[in-house]
Amino acid sequence: MTRVGDLTGDPNNTRWSASKKQDAIQRAQEQFVLDTRALVDVHTDSIVAGTSEYSLPTDVLDITRLAISGKILERSSAFDLDLDTGFQDWTDDEGTPCRYYVDLDPNNKKVRIYPKPQAPDAGTNNLRIEYVKIPPSLSSDSSVPLDSHTLLAPYHDALAYWAAADLLKIRPTEQDLVMVRAHTGQYEEIVSQCIETFKRLGKRAPARMRGGRYHKGL
Repeated sequence: MTRVGDLTGDPNNTRWSASKKQDAIQRAQEQFVLDTRALVDVHTDSIVAGTSEYSLPTDVLDITRLAISGKILERSSAFDLDLDTGFQDWTDDEGTPCRYYVDLDPNNKKVRIYPKPQAPDAGTNNLRIEYVKIPPSLSSDSSVPLDSHTLLAPYHDALAYWAAADLLKIRPTEQDLVMVRAHTGQYEEIVSQCIETFKRLGKRAPARMRGGRYHKGL
């Protein structure tokens, strides 16, 4: 919050209230996760024979990987399955799951496994879903952004730059517009650094599902 005040030239909350600045930071962290896809978590569930649909956490922004008993499934879509089956009814097809698609209806987020799993596929917590996570809401000025993720702490300045630029766009002066361009450039530079860093980390990591420590559809 203090950093946003400095970047906007409003350290005493004269032009924008503390709550408006906090709201801007909240939007900033959501944008940052959209741009970097760096905040991830893992959700587990138990495969039940004959059951193809499974609920997703409410904070799912996107799915990066899905595996059943260690086997990674291919991501698909309902339309792709229609095409591949000649537009026949495939919803009751049975077999070893090899594909999945997601439905991020805000009121009922779920994933559908194809084909419908059978008894050999069933298990306890053998469905693992790695997903990009919607960051939790900041409840106060002392809240740590980006779900307190340690690896993302070096990028907190990006949130301040984005939030400051967002606020300065409201009835801007010519000087405000100059600062908007400068802050936006700083934000984009940090986003690029974050993407490159996590890309390198991903190349070093073993090919396995890993635990994480963000509205919008797929």
